[in-house]
Amino acid sequence: MKKTVGFLIAALLASACGGPKIPPPQFAWDKAASFANVKTFAWHDGPPFQYPHGGGMVDGRFIDEHVRQSVEKALAKKGYQKTDAATPDVWVTYHTSQDGILDHDTWGRYSWWSPPIYVQGNWEKLGTLALDVRDGGKKLIWRGMLTREAGRNPEELADAIDKAVNDLLAKFPPS
Repeated sequence: MKKTVGFLIAALLASACGGPKIPPPQFAWDKAASFANVKTFAWHDGPPFQYPHGGGMVDGRFIDEHVRQSVEKALAKKGYQKTDAATPDVWVTYHTSQDGILDHDTWGRYSWWSPPIYVQGNWEKLGTLALDVRDGGKKLIWRGMLTREAGRNPEELADAIDKAVNDLLAKFPPS
C-alpha cells in the first residue's frame, strides 16, 4: 500500500513538473464602467487592431474568421446583438500572438563532467488571444487574455480558438 501511494505521489509530481507552464486567463476592466445597458456590439478594426499573422499551418484570414465567428456566437448566446450601426453600445476587437516553447526532460548525468542527457523534446506551439471591449467612445473598458496550446493542425487550432473565446467571454460582463 505504501509503495502504491508513493508511486502515485511521484507520478503526480512528475506530471506537475512536466510540460510548458501556461498562465491562467487574465481579466481587467474599468470599475466605473456600466455594462447594464449593453445590448449591441460591432467590430472595431481601427488602431490598434492588426490583422493576425498566420504561420506555417494557416493564414491570418483563417485566424481572423474563426475568432470573429466564435466571438459573435458566444456574445449572441449571452443576448448581445451584432450591429453594423455607427453607434453600437460597445466595440469589440482582439489581438493575437504566437510563441513556441520547447519542453524537454533530462535523464540525468553519468558523472560530474557529463552534460545532461535529453531523452525527449516536444515543441508546443502556444497562442495568446486578447479580447478587448470598448465603450461607445472607444475607451477600453474590459480585457480578457489567455495563452493556450494552439494545436497541431487547422482543426485543432479552430477548436482552440473556440475554447479560448468561450473561456474569456464566460467572464463578460464582469460581476
